Amino acid sequence: MAHDENFRDEAGIIWVVLAAVVLVSMCLLPATIVWTKYFSGTMIPYLG
Repeated sequence: MAHDENFRDEAGIIWVVLAAVVLVSMCLLPATIVWTKYFSGTMIPYLG
């Protein structure tokens, strides 16, 4: 069985990028919901 010294497995990089995208998406989800409500006009402004 031959071993190629120049072989690089890209699967680890793909999982790290995917995890970063999921983490950022989860953090931006509440803001996206507020933006959607604001621009669709369904958000009731807080009058204090």
